[in-house]
Amino acid sequence: MKRLIWIGVFFNLVFLIFLTKAIWQPQLSLELKSPELTFLQELEMGQAVEKKKVVLESSDTIPDSIAVDSLQKELINQTYDFPYTVNDSIKRILFVGDSQLENLRKPVRKRLMDNDYQLVASVVWYGSTTKQWANTDTLAYFISKYKPDFVLVALGLNEVHARDFEKRTKYAQTIKSNLEQRNLPYYYIGPAFWMKDKGITSVLQETFGELFYPSHLLTLERSNDGKHPSKDAAVVWFEKVAEQITTKGILNLGSVKDTIYRDNSETIFLKVPKND
Repeated sequence: MKRLIWIGVFFNLVFLIFLTKAIWQPQLSLELKSPELTFLQELEMGQAVEKKKVVLESSDTIPDSIAVDSLQKELINQTYDFPYTVNDSIKRILFVGDSQLENLRKPVRKRLMDNDYQLVASVVWYGSTTKQWANTDTLAYFISKYKPDFVLVALGLNEVHARDFEKRTKYAQTIKSNLEQRNLPYYYIGPAFWMKDKGITSVLQETFGELFYPSHLLTLERSNDGKHPSKDAAVVWFEKVAEQITTKGILNLGSVKDTIYRDNSETIFLKVPKND
């Protein structure tokens, strides 16, 4: 009988030890299979973009035939001349742009954390264009507030019909100048259009050069509105962007982990501007 009592006491002590560890170590990340990684594995990683097809009724849709081949050729032919020395001191990343960030910010945060970077904040300015980001102090304000080492930009979806290219060029150059004057490394994720744009992509690509990712050449699944890339497509989208950023030596985003991170980074939502 005494032996049974001591066995019971032993198992109770073991239980209390594990319970104490669970209570006092809440910040440990869970080593579980990430839904984002599972999705990429199911789509066979690099072949995901080729397998996804956009179904749109508009006659302006981008032909599937140009998507992957054109993207690969364009990226291969780009020369790399980054104006700053990117080193291990870069840790804090600020992500700014339009409504594309709504689905894109989560895979961005996941990949950054997988590689020991911190997404300090995402600034989602609904309905914004290069005009608002160039002609206001919004960018300067959030740079001052969060003090990032690097700025990631995803902007331009609301300029699919823009034709005032001279003005748009000035807006893009102002954004670029605002970053470079602060000696802030950056990367511009081009707009993932659902249809052929009127020329804004060329404006942005000429302005940002090798620091621009041509998202318009990807074939991505769309959300219910038919315009924004879906949540699953956003995972595939940033997978391709991360590959290019790593290949160029801008940031090291090569690691993909089966980790679920508990905490969320801060997200700021700004209202649609009154005028374009």
